[in-house]
Amino acid sequence: MKPADFVYHRPGTSTEAADLLYRLRDDVKVIAGGQSLLPLMNMRLAEPAHLVDVSAVPELRRTDLTAEGATYGAATTHMMFEHQLVPDVADGLLSHAARGIGYRAIRNRGTVGGSLAHSDSSAEWPTVMSALGATVHVLSVRGERRIPVTEFLLGFFSTALADDELITAVSVPRIAPGTQWGMYKMARKPGEFAESLAVVQARDTGASTPAVSVWLGAAKDVPLRLEHVEEALAGRPDGSLLPADLSGPLAADIGADTATASPHDRHALQLHAVTVHRALMAVGKAPHAA
Repeated sequence: MKPADFVYHRPGTSTEAADLLYRLRDDVKVIAGGQSLLPLMNMRLAEPAHLVDVSAVPELRRTDLTAEGATYGAATTHMMFEHQLVPDVADGLLSHAARGIGYRAIRNRGTVGGSLAHSDSSAEWPTVMSALGATVHVLSVRGERRIPVTEFLLGFFSTALADDELITAVSVPRIAPGTQWGMYKMARKPGEFAESLAVVQARDTGASTPAVSVWLGAAKDVPLRLEHVEEALAGRPDGSLLPADLSGPLAADIGADTATASPHDRHALQLHAVTVHRALMAVGKAPHAA
C-alpha cells in the first residue's frame, strides 16, 4: 500500500518547524528519518494531512559538548552514534547500543529524537537514555521545555509531547568516573526489536559495595528500573546471581504474581532474568569510547 495524500513541508530552522506545528496542529506529523512513521503511513495506520520534515534543520544535527555531558540534536542518526561521529559521553555505551538498532539502512536514516518520540520500550534508546538520566528538549511557539526521559515516556507510543511541540535535542550526562556498564539485548535475530533489553551500570564508590543500577526494556510499556534486583545484587555486579535467583526480585519489579502466572508469563519472566544476568556478566567487558 501507499500513504494517503499529504502536504509536505521542509522548514529550515526549528523555529519555523515549531510555527508550522502550531498552525497545523490538528493534523500534522514530524518526520526526520521516517523509519517508524513511513511504514505506518504506507499501511494507512497513520494518515496525517501534513508532514513537517526536520531532517534539513542544521541545529537538529549539532552536538554541544561540555564537561557535564553532551547535548545531541534530535536528528542525530543512529549511525553517527555507532561510528562515534559524535562524542560518546557514556564511555562506549551509546555506540554499542546504536550498533544493535535495526539494519544498516535504518541506522543511516533513523534518529535518536525519532526513536524517543515513537516511545517503544522494545527499542534501544528509551531504555539506554532512561538508564543514563538523559533529558529531552522540546520546542513550541510558547518556548522550550526540558523533560527527563523517565517523565517524557508515558507508555507505548505515548509521550509528554504536546501536539504542537517537537523534540530538538537530548542531553546526556557524562558517565561518572569509575563506572562500568553492561548491556544485553535478547531478540529473535539481529536487527529485530528486543524481546528483552537490560542495561547495567556499576560504579566504584570506594566502599566495599559498588553502586549498581539496572534498567529493563521490553517488559512493560516504559523502561523499568529494577530496584528489587539492585537490592538482591548486594554488591555483586559480576553476575554471580543466576537467572533463577533473579526471578523473585524481578517479578516484584515487574509486578508479576509468580503463583498465578500463566506459562507465557513465566517464560517471559525467565527470559528477562536471563537478559539481566547476561547484562551483569557483560559489565566492564564491552569496548570503550575512542
